[in-house]
Formats: sequence, structure tokens, C-alpha cells
Amino acid sequence: MDNQDLHQRQINRIGNQITTPNVRSFCTGKLSCNDAVIDARYEDYTQWEIGAGDTELCEIIDDCLQCMHAGDICKFTLKRDESYDILKEECIQIERDMEVLYEIQLQQFSKAKDTWHCTVEELLNEAKSSKARGVNLYKDGKIAAAARRFSIALKYLIIIESDDLTNQKDEYYFVINISIVIWGAKVLQMEPSNLKALFKRGIAYMFLSDFDNAKADLDSAKQQDPANKAVIAAIQDLYRKTKKRNKYYQQALATMFQGKDCK
Repeated sequence: MDNQDLHQRQINRIGNQITTPNVRSFCTGKLSCNDAVIDARYEDYTQWEIGAGDTELCEIIDDCLQCMHAGDICKFTLKRDESYDILKEECIQIERDMEVLYEIQLQQFSKAKDTWHCTVEELLNEAKSSKARGVNLYKDGKIAAAARRFSIALKYLIIIESDDLTNQKDEYYFVINISIVIWGAKVLQMEPSNLKALFKRGIAYMFLSDFDNAKADLDSAKQQDPANKAVIAAIQDLYRKTKKRNKYYQQALATMFQGKDCK
């Protein structure tokens, strides 16, 4: 699910550069909270590597930074229904149903190599690294963080286009999506209406071609948030995939019965 669905973001365009940071870029800037009692960790200038953090807040900050130019200021708000869980992952305790405002000032950054310039081996190494990190996080009981690492590994695999790696990619797809299904089951056991878990598990089921369970999770996610664009897009994608599968089955059955009639 796009983190834009979890927070409200506004960028003040002050910088005059054209380029923006990407994954693995090193950024220098400030991160401040509207309430220093809640979070005052990054008010001084600090360096931030996009993609290095394992928490939801890190992921949101990464998303913001990748839309900014040097000199820009970005303000984002953690919504009332998400702020408690997001900051709890940072070991920050707040009251439930609080909106929390953050401000990012991007001073400068060193842009990393773009993924389309990476070799297949480099992309596969990134996927392996993210998967291994996810496994370690999972063993430490950090289930949500592990699921995010598995999702990152999956993104690198999607980029790779090589017939030689088809079997390895299939193995990674299976392991990563099974891990996300397990994570989703644990979260939903404690919080049956957790929107993120329903959405991510539904997507994982879809990748595993378990369309019935995918539909059940995504329909439940839509009930939680009927206007959520990411959920609606996933349901449309599932509809297309299901239609394509059913057409394949129909053609296979027709071919089988035609073969019998010829005998």
C-alpha cells in the first residue's frame, strides 16, 4: 500500500535543482516534530540513507525524500488511526487518536546509482540482502519490519529481466510471499480489521495465485476503507488475473473435450 494513503504530505518547493534522491542516496537534513516531547531525535542536521531504515516511519520519510529537491521542505501528518502504531515501532508512546506533524528539511544529497543502470547481479544481490535482513527481523519478532524487507526484495526481483534467473526469481517470489502471508495471519489474529495486513496479505495471495483468499482479504480491506486507491487498484488487478485464468481453464477444457470427440 502506498504510504501516501497513510499520511498527508505537502512539499514546499524552495530548491531549484532538477534531480531528486533515490534508494541508497545519502541525504543531509533535519527532521523535526511539532511536539519535541514526542520526538526530538533528528532536529540537528543528520545524514540519512534512503532504504536503510526498517520502520514504518523510515519508509514514510524515504517516500518524502524521493520527491524532494535539495532545499525543499516537506511536511507530513501521521493520521489519527495510524500514528500510535507507527510511533510505537519507534519506541515512542503517544495517546491513541493523535495526529502528529513532522517536517523534513533536505539540505543536500548524494544520488545513488539508478536501478535501471544496475546489472542483473547487482539487483539480485540487493534482493538477497533484503531477504536475509527480513529473515533476521522475523527471527527477532519484528514481523512488520520483516514484511517490509521482503516487499523490497520483491521489487528488485520484478525489475530483473533474465531467462537465466527465472528459477531463482520464482523461488524468491514464493518464499517472500509466503512470509508476508504468515505475517498477515499473525497480525490479523490480534487485529482482524487491520487494513495494512489485509491489503498486503491479499497482494501476497494474488502473487501465489490463490485468488479466492486474495479476494476475501482485498474485499475486507475495501470494507475498511472503500475509497482507498491502492486497494481498488489491487481488486481491479485481481479481477483481470482471475478472468485470464478462467479463460485459460475454459480453453483447456474445450481442447480436452474436442480431443475426446475425435476418437
